Amino acid sequence: MCGVPVVVACPLEHSERVGLTSHPFEHVSSKEPTAERFASLLASDVVFHSPVFIHPVTGRDFVAKLLETVHAIFGVPTYLVRLSKGSDAVLLFDGEVDGKTLQAAVVIRDGPQGLIQELTVLMRPLPVVRRFAEEVMARLGLTEADDTPSG
Repeated sequence: MCGVPVVVACPLEHSERVGLTSHPFEHVSSKEPTAERFASLLASDVVFHSPVFIHPVTGRDFVAKLLETVHAIFGVPTYLVRLSKGSDAVLLFDGEVDGKTLQAAVVIRDGPQGLIQELTVLMRPLPVVRRFAEEVMARLGLTEADDTPSG
């Protein structure tokens, strides 16, 4: 149809997810959310744009630890939608913070070696995001003053 690439959106019921190919991030985040497993997916110079930090977070080790920490807070994500085109993917999911639903989208850009080069996370609603951010900072032993550019 007029040469325009099509991006497919897939609402993911559990039974549908079983038969679909998913991004490796989705598997690790829902089955094995450890820093070690996340690190195996990340490029050494990965850039993570987090709703918790003003500045991008860089580097495989810290990003992997951060991903493990956030998954320990919001639990096993419930994936709802997957969009993908080429080396880019967007995953929409729900988590839970203090009994309230946290809605999030993660934008994943894979590099030429197939490792995640860039992650951007968007979240809502704001009161739940605030509580989530407080918990992330506390578990990492950080304050807002620690939010400086990496590198």
